Amino acid sequence: MIKTALNTPCYIFLEDEFNSNIKLFRGALNKYFGQNAIIGYSFKTNSLPYLVNCAKKLGCYAETVSDTEYELALKLGYKENKIIYNGPIKSKALFTRALASGSIINLDSERELAWLEECDEYSNEKEIGIRVNFDVESILPGQTSMGEKGGRFGFCDDNGDLTCAIQRIKKLKNIKLCGLHMHVSSKSKSTDIYEILTKRACEIAKREDLELKYLDIGGGFFGGGDGGKAYDNYIHKIYDVLSEYNMQRLTLIVEPGASVVATAFDYVVSVIDVKQTTMNKFVVTDGSRIHVDPFMRKSNYALSLPINDNKTADVQTLCGYTCMENDRFTELANKQELSVGDVIRFHVVGSYTMCFTPLFIQYLPRVYAASGDKYKLVRELWGADEYLQKNIID
Repeated sequence: MIKTALNTPCYIFLEDEFNSNIKLFRGALNKYFGQNAIIGYSFKTNSLPYLVNCAKKLGCYAETVSDTEYELALKLGYKENKIIYNGPIKSKALFTRALASGSIINLDSERELAWLEECDEYSNEKEIGIRVNFDVESILPGQTSMGEKGGRFGFCDDNGDLTCAIQRIKKLKNIKLCGLHMHVSSKSKSTDIYEILTKRACEIAKREDLELKYLDIGGGFFGGGDGGKAYDNYIHKIYDVLSEYNMQRLTLIVEPGASVVATAFDYVVSVIDVKQTTMNKFVVTDGSRIHVDPFMRKSNYALSLPINDNKTADVQTLCGYTCMENDRFTELANKQELSVGDVIRFHVVGSYTMCFTPLFIQYLPRVYAASGDKYKLVRELWGADEYLQKNIID
């Protein structure tokens, strides 16, 4: 890895931070579950190939939710038995192949259940998991992302659909139900969510007389930058609940994304113009808010400003390059006055940013990987040539 000048705008993958987060998460898992634990890195959160390859080197499985992600995992060298295949848009062809190849598959829909029944006719002994849907919001009001309308994934336990699906699987000769997938999108990131999910999984296993090999608790964790304390709290809570039901010897699967990758990316921009109007002082950069806040929801950012001897400005509005008026990062109050050429660095931007970066006005920015004080270009700037690839223009 060689030292190189950074061309802005760009993302910087903090490789040491990511490695540390994965190792700390692994340490928490080893503490309670020994070798009976799997980290499935969530491709959807950030699928930069260099990053995904780092996850593979660290022993992570690939957690994929589409054929495209599954195929990406294969191209990057993941073995099929080290791929977790989730989500509602599986294809029949890849579902059949993944089942035959020993991938971890968690059923999400009625059509997948029908495919499974077809596969039973010609399969050798295979194993399958199933995603559970239940009303977490009624138990923990205000803590789920779905709210009172409920989640849309998996088989509903509250109305009996899950039991019906389990009974259909039990009738199969060559395929055995061995896992429950409990992922829920939460807002609170509290350990309460994981306590409820684990309890429900244990209750289902007991009620349905299941001999489970694994519990896939999903993702949604908080963490990174705290020395692994959050990871330990989550895994400790899950282990305690499993122990109450004498199920602590199960293999625990976790599917972290944001909790390991958010703190592992920075975004760097340069000031290209400073414009004073009668109403505001606009500091225009070569980056864009859509690169760090694609949903335009954030009200503040963790950022580092250059150290200079300039006077302090009362208010400066930090803006992006696009033609949208709301491409404004934030207002800087009583900060040093920024000038053309100044460099600003945003922190904790690795989660659901790069994967949502649109091809709007400018195309995909460069990405550098940093280890210590050395940088390496791991994705080149996209221009017109990259945009035109695969297009038919005549």
